Amino acid sequence: MKTNFKYIILTLNIILLNACSDDFLQKNSLTAVSASTFWVSPTDALNGLAACYDAMQSHYLYGGGPWECGPQNMDCMTDNGGHFNWSGWMAGYDICNGIHTADSWMVGDYWKESYEAIKRCNTLISNIDRVDMDERETAIYKAEAIVLRSLMYTNLTMTYQDVPYLTGVQSLSDATCVKTDRATIVANVMTDLKESAQILPVTAKSLGHVTSGAAYSVLGRLALYNEKWDEAISAYKEVMKLGYDLYPDYAGLFTEENENCAEIILSIRYEGPGKEEGNGIGGHWDTPLEAMNATLDLAKEYYCIDGLPTDQSPLYTEGTVNTMDSPDPLRYQNRDPRLKATLFTPGMNWNKNSNNYGGAAASYSTLYVMKYCDPLLNWSTSWDSGQDFYVIRYAEVLLSLAEALVEKNNYTYSEVAGLVNQVRNRVGLPTVEEIEGTSLNQNQLRELIRHERRVELAFEGLRLFDLYRWKELKNAVDAINKEASDNGFWYEYRNYRGDMEYVWPIPLHELDSNTELEQHALWK
Repeated sequence: MKTNFKYIILTLNIILLNACSDDFLQKNSLTAVSASTFWVSPTDALNGLAACYDAMQSHYLYGGGPWECGPQNMDCMTDNGGHFNWSGWMAGYDICNGIHTADSWMVGDYWKESYEAIKRCNTLISNIDRVDMDERETAIYKAEAIVLRSLMYTNLTMTYQDVPYLTGVQSLSDATCVKTDRATIVANVMTDLKESAQILPVTAKSLGHVTSGAAYSVLGRLALYNEKWDEAISAYKEVMKLGYDLYPDYAGLFTEENENCAEIILSIRYEGPGKEEGNGIGGHWDTPLEAMNATLDLAKEYYCIDGLPTDQSPLYTEGTVNTMDSPDPLRYQNRDPRLKATLFTPGMNWNKNSNNYGGAAASYSTLYVMKYCDPLLNWSTSWDSGQDFYVIRYAEVLLSLAEALVEKNNYTYSEVAGLVNQVRNRVGLPTVEEIEGTSLNQNQLRELIRHERRVELAFEGLRLFDLYRWKELKNAVDAINKEASDNGFWYEYRNYRGDMEYVWPIPLHELDSNTELEQHALWK
């Protein structure tokens, strides 16, 4: 929703505060906005919904910038990202390196911003029936808020797992609450999403609003993350009926010009520069951003244009060295076009200037993040751009459906291969049948899909969740530590402390303020 939210949020903050406190004075103020006087007109309802969307722009949710934790930074916390050039100044630094605690920066702020969004959604859901407006429009507004709330619970159950499950406005008398187990939350949220999908339109009246396709897509993601294969398959097949399609130019997809194309199912809308509604996800200082380093481990996953891995393709050439002082452009020739659309590699030009390094510090791997970056923007406008962030796009739906089919182990080879082929064909790569053949077993198909998912969706904020749900975090940690050791890269050493790495601790400040909350067993 590209709207100037300054006045809206000022008003809604007052309302939300009132919604979470008891009425100490029964007399209505003659001048102040309150929960009891706000929810009157359709404009109030629209502003309330705008506040829900605005919450998604938080830098700890879907906003940009390396200081907090935008989706790109979430990928830097995985085997997609290497050295944290700004070290402890970057949110997620300690989680990435296995040294975080319940008092860590990101552990607390990710929780806080997620529940801020939930609070705004609950406020609208609980109050909008008081507004005198069309019943159909009321139902749609409520369904939009429910889907956004469901997205927050999808993320919370993937990180903290068992969390407080709030579906209404709290008052001081019920401000403390216990955790609800993850399975119960997932079951309830899936029901919410199914009901919302039936209410929401296929095409929204205004760009950026949640649609039925978005509801089904969040449902599919939640089901996939919780190994409910039948539910995931059903949801994703509903999405495929709705007319989405892959945009033909992968690199051009991540630009303002194409942010409304048929591939985008759910996006967080921004408007900029200079309107205080911009996005910093592609921020830079007229060079590749040194804070966003990528790994050789990720780069090698992009095959050559003949569809073969670099260790099998005759098209692959590698220089004798690849260091900050002598970067190797040869190894990045003749590769999957998604490589240079995702990563800034040696030999590429930044705004017509050859530049192998970024900012004040070079990348040890010689690789930076390119996705969402616009070198034509200057340093100031790049931190306040109008570039939307894509929460869900159709390529994810295709690969997730393929994964669910394989994991259920009740599929036809042609159906699964066909889903992957759609994604490969967009960038001109050969089909599964042409390269891998027609007789891959379940485990081989699983690995093929996971590979395709990594290169297609890199730096879109999904890799960490994938490693968590596949229980592959230990392998990712080992791969990065080995890359650093083998190449003499000064990456921070990444610790792996066992199962506790798969669940974030409940923030210390929440435990202190809510006596009903109990810390996860692994973190006691």
